[in-house]
Amino acid sequence: MLFGLYFDLLGGTLKKLSETKLAANVHAGARDGIDYRGTMNFFSWFSRPLLLLGLISSIPAFYLLLGRDNEDLRLFGHALYGLAAVILMIDAVLQWEIHRQQKRKHGKLTLDVVIIIGCLLSVLPSGAHWSVTEWLFRLGLCAVILLRMTTLVLQHVKPSHLVQMTVLALIMLTTAGAGFYWLEPNVATYADGVWLAFTTIATVGYGDIVPSTPAAKIFAVFIVLLGYAMFSIVTANIAALFVEEDEARFERELHRDIRALREELGILRETLKTQDEILAAYAARLDRDSDQR
Repeated sequence: MLFGLYFDLLGGTLKKLSETKLAANVHAGARDGIDYRGTMNFFSWFSRPLLLLGLISSIPAFYLLLGRDNEDLRLFGHALYGLAAVILMIDAVLQWEIHRQQKRKHGKLTLDVVIIIGCLLSVLPSGAHWSVTEWLFRLGLCAVILLRMTTLVLQHVKPSHLVQMTVLALIMLTTAGAGFYWLEPNVATYADGVWLAFTTIATVGYGDIVPSTPAAKIFAVFIVLLGYAMFSIVTANIAALFVEEDEARFERELHRDIRALREELGILRETLKTQDEILAAYAARLDRDSDQR
C-alpha cells in the first residue's frame, strides 16, 4: 500500500510538471511577445500613431531644407518641422498623462522631448548655406530621430515575425529607392534608385552609381545604419526558426516520454493494487485460520 501511495504521488507530480511546463511556455511567449497561435501583436507600435507620424514627417523636412536653390522647398521644410513638433508634443502630453495615472517611469519621453525641442529650433529661418554648427545640429537631430524610430519599431520584433520583418525590409528598400531617385541627379530612373539603395544597404559598392550630392550622401549614411539593423534582424529571424523547430521537437519528445511514463506508472499502480488485494485476502485468511484453531 505504501508503494501504491508513492506511485500515486509520483504520477500526480509528473502530471503537474507537464502542465506547468506547458503553461510556462505559453506565459513566456505572451510575456516576450511571441504568440504561437499568430503574430497579432507585431503591429502593436500602431498604439502610438502620432509618434510614428511625427518622426516620419521630420525626415523629408531635413532634405527639403537642403534645397538651397529653392526658397519654397526650404519654407515647406520649416513648416514640416513645425508640424512634426506639434504632433510629437500632443503624443508626449498623452503619454505623460498615461504614465502619471499608471505611476510608471517616463522612460523614452525624455528622448521625445529632445526631438521636440530640435524640431522647434529647426522651424527658425536658416540660410541657404549651413555653418558647421548648424550641420552638426541637424545631423545630430536626424540621428536622434533615427534612434527613436528604431526603438519604436524594433522593440516589438520577435523571432516569430519573419514574414512581417521581410515586408518591412522590402518597404524600406523601395522607399530608399524613391529617396535616391529624388535626391541623386545621377539616378535617372526609379529602378536605378532601388539598385543604388540595395547596393548601399548591402554595402557592396559596385561603383556604377554613387551618391554625389550632400543630401544623397547623408541619406546613404542613414540608409546603411538602418539597413544593417533591419537585415541583421531578418537573418537572425531565419536562424531563430531552426532553433524554435529544435525546441518544439524536444518539447514534443519530452511530453511523449512523460505520457509513456505516466502510462507505465498507471500499469504499475494497478499491479501493486492487485498484489495488495491478494496480500490482504491472504492475511485475512490466515487470521480466520488462526481463530478457528
